[in-house]
Amino acid sequence: MSTTIATVAELAIYPVKSMAGIPVREAHVGLDGILGDRQYSFVLSEKAARSSFPWMTARESARMLLYKPEFEQMPTPDKAEPALRVRTPDGDVRDIHDEALREELASKSERQIFLLRSARGIFDCQHISLFSLASVKGLAEESGASIDRRQFRANVYLEPASGKAFDEESWTNYLLQIGDEVLLGVMQRDTRCMMVNLDPDTGSVDHRVLKTVQKHQGQAGIYANVVRPGTIRVGDAIRIHAAI
Repeated sequence: MSTTIATVAELAIYPVKSMAGIPVREAHVGLDGILGDRQYSFVLSEKAARSSFPWMTARESARMLLYKPEFEQMPTPDKAEPALRVRTPDGDVRDIHDEALREELASKSERQIFLLRSARGIFDCQHISLFSLASVKGLAEESGASIDRRQFRANVYLEPASGKAFDEESWTNYLLQIGDEVLLGVMQRDTRCMMVNLDPDTGSVDHRVLKTVQKHQGQAGIYANVVRPGTIRVGDAIRIHAAI
């Protein structure tokens, strides 16, 4: 068996694009990504027909990060899709389809929006994002900023066996095996935008984060596609399976 290069430290899914993530102990991975991840997005109406990126995100309204999706029960492959609610920054809980939620988000952004659902996931790029906790520490030291790992909105947060920051940059064009089942093809490093500047609890901005990432070709973390589905769990070993 190949050498363990990292361990899964944390897992997160993001049911609604640009809203808060949900930490989980295990995640069910299908050929379209993690079950329940990026299923919904609010779309900017004026961009819907003419833009490849029409989504309303925290770039338009940092307050979006303060909305917290909650599944009635966590999604699993053998059950019907569970109901999804959203806890607003004011503490109200609304169904994802509640017109009052859409109106509230529209009023905060001063834009016309509508809700879109996709069973295949609404991704910027590949299915699954991975980020090293050692790289979070390395970027914090470089920037002098206090960086919360959640600013990078990864699905898989990992501890590299080497303990070194940015080791994951060398894993592109390899198949990674996570646990006993899942195979991921690492396609590219993750090109970053101003979202990494935003504190996930307050929405406040620290421009030092992206400025530091820009010293790394504007990239931090890695993107992967699913090659073989299964379940991944916190504590799973991550191994190099083969070159792509």
